[in-house]
Amino acid sequence: MNIEVCCNSLYSIRTAEQLGASRVELCQNLLKDGITPDLELLKEACQKFQIPIHVLIRPKIGDFFYSSSDLKHIEKSIQKALQFPIAGIVVGHMNRKNEVDPVLLHHWRALTPGLDLTFHRAFDQAAKPFNVLEQLIEAGFSRLLSSGQKSSAETGILLLQDLQKVAGNSLEIMPGGGINDNNVSLFIDAGFKSIHLSAKSSNSPAHLEPVIDPTILKNVIRLSSKM
Repeated sequence: MNIEVCCNSLYSIRTAEQLGASRVELCQNLLKDGITPDLELLKEACQKFQIPIHVLIRPKIGDFFYSSSDLKHIEKSIQKALQFPIAGIVVGHMNRKNEVDPVLLHHWRALTPGLDLTFHRAFDQAAKPFNVLEQLIEAGFSRLLSSGQKSSAETGILLLQDLQKVAGNSLEIMPGGGINDNNVSLFIDAGFKSIHLSAKSSNSPAHLEPVIDPTILKNVIRLSSKM
């Protein structure tokens, strides 16, 4: 099983790499579910570490309804990220009807040739999730990050399994949201190829940026290696 760790600092990336994670999703402001990382952080991460880096492209906290100005900002952020030796881009959106724009999906794929392209948890707001899944497949996305439209991937696992059955080998469903060493076995047993987690400590103060807990991540990797 591939373990993707959501990282918001060089310390988190170093910990993920040293413990044997498969890749990282780099972001900032993880307290608010993440936004596009600062270019200096991305530059340092690429210089100092070998672990594959996927860059979150999200211009603002809150909803995923983007104006034309927001979309231009997203495109510029993708182009800036491509200056560095990254392995993938993580992006997404929803309109006011909780639908996606197929033209935009194809445009993002055209901007990122040869890279992994993940659609993030904006998907969990989709009014018709299976329609959106088909549109992601048609656009050539590599992966979908989702909690199964629930507050956690554990409670949304039935939809996640159904999505994976429909997607088959055309697109990977990657559960994310509340995954830790206490519930990772559910996703291993269900046959998912990847999971996404921040491995944050349950003791992290709610008002502070989450900090990766090496023990949680080590346990998750140990359990997943038995798959």
